[in-house]
Amino acid sequence: MTAVPWWAHEARRCGRQAFVLPVLAAITASAAVATGSGTGVVLDRALLSCALPTATALACAAVVAREPMLELHLALPTPYPRTVARRLAWPASVTAAAVLVLVGLVAATGRQPGPLTTLLELSGLSVLLSGAAVWATARAGSATPATGLIVAVVLAKLLLVDRVVPEGAAQAVPALLIGGHLFSLALRALRPGARSGARLGHGDAHLGPREA
Repeated sequence: MTAVPWWAHEARRCGRQAFVLPVLAAITASAAVATGSGTGVVLDRALLSCALPTATALACAAVVAREPMLELHLALPTPYPRTVARRLAWPASVTAAAVLVLVGLVAATGRQPGPLTTLLELSGLSVLLSGAAVWATARAGSATPATGLIVAVVLAKLLLVDRVVPEGAAQAVPALLIGGHLFSLALRALRPGARSGARLGHGDAHLGPREA
């Protein structure tokens, strides 16, 4: 299988939610930027900073949880964690494009915080939430715990972190580091013989329609 058909196959295995959720969230956040007052209203700020990262995390959890033939993948020469990482590149790519669009809108409309802060905030929170979602899904064998963890982290950010930690790099750098570490732990848990990975595909993991 050549590179293009292979990546197309992986895109189908991700499911529609890997693309639809980030796009819908980006549209919602864009509407908040375009119609907001520009003075940092709480709802507008929450939509801009949290909608896209939350949708991306849910999409990543669904990608990890929806594999119906895990035993077959574990028997293949390609390590299963590498396959998962390759699939996660799809929602990550969609999110990266959406982040650039949102940053451009913020720059064009003069919204606060500025484009650099928006870029850092969206990037950091996307990596943190996605890493947490993938880790929770890999550990539990189901995407259900990931949903609760995502909600808890978002509420903690809005109600606590935003009040005591300045926006921008002060929030983004720790989020990137923690999220990256959680991704590493999740992929390690998906290795052959790991108890966490063995539970995937046997629970309520399939959040979207399956593609052949």
